[in-house]
Amino acid sequence: MLLNARRRRIASVLALVAALGALTACGQNLGKSNFARTTVAAEAGAGGEVPSGNINDPAVTPAVMRTIDPCPLVGKDALSGLGTPEDPVPSSTAFGGCRAKVVDAGGKQFSVSVDIGASTYLSDTGGAVITAVEGLPQVERKSKDGKSCDVGVMTLRKPERGVSFSVTYDGGDPCATARTVAAKAVKSLHSSPAKYPSSAGTLTAVDPCAVADPAILGEVAPHGATSPTTFHACDWTPGSNPRITIGFRPGRPPQERDGTKKVEVGGIDVYQKVGVGSSAECKMEWQHKPWAGEYVELVTVTYQNYDEKKDETASCEKTAKIAKSVISKLPKP
Repeated sequence: MLLNARRRRIASVLALVAALGALTACGQNLGKSNFARTTVAAEAGAGGEVPSGNINDPAVTPAVMRTIDPCPLVGKDALSGLGTPEDPVPSSTAFGGCRAKVVDAGGKQFSVSVDIGASTYLSDTGGAVITAVEGLPQVERKSKDGKSCDVGVMTLRKPERGVSFSVTYDGGDPCATARTVAAKAVKSLHSSPAKYPSSAGTLTAVDPCAVADPAILGEVAPHGATSPTTFHACDWTPGSNPRITIGFRPGRPPQERDGTKKVEVGGIDVYQKVGVGSSAECKMEWQHKPWAGEYVELVTVTYQNYDEKKDETASCEKTAKIAKSVISKLPKP
């Protein structure tokens, strides 16, 4: 009796195992025949160990990066694999910026923008994904609503600067799209990137950290040091105050309006404006040479000191000293 019962139990277990095996096999076949599998293609050059230490890549030094024309990085050739792109639109306020729109295969529109010289912080990750692309650190940050994503590729370690790609894609995967665009862009930077024309006197190739006399900078803000804020702008400061900023950008010719007045500095017309707050601030801006269409290349010099009370004469005299020094060292158009 006991032996027969034991045999019946063993037979039941074997039957159950066989049934489960058949069910599993059946499930695998159904998965192959009825359900589409989706994969994400790996971007060329993506992956690998995230590099540490200084970045010594000759293709992406600040001197090279400031000469890169950003629009081909988000141009029709670069984005054609993602859908139907429109012509890219260059930034009207920054040499390193450009944006484009694309309609994907399903008819949904998304936007892509590039910013050469952007901050690419790895230290403050805040849920960011840190990887590598073509041997360069890459940091990815997705918005809380999941509709946009920034992918920054670091090209300078101190301070952390590089090229950032921002994608807004409602209904698509903005991070996968941004990674794809970034990978293709870095491959271009390592081969033959499009550059701005090397026209006589252009500011696109000029280092903003090297166009003012260090002695004059030290006189206005003692014990300071230079630090690029973008590849076309630079700060001189001993800490937080005072701060001198020198920058180059495209824009419309400056005019006397909204509190701006024309003064003469170093033999040229400069447009001066003080800050609206209660502390010391003065900005001087002037046209260097024509750029494109109605736009020109502009130089801006700003003095700020939140430890000083507002005094237009005193703060603008300091700004004028720096501006005069810059004017004397800029390349002639």
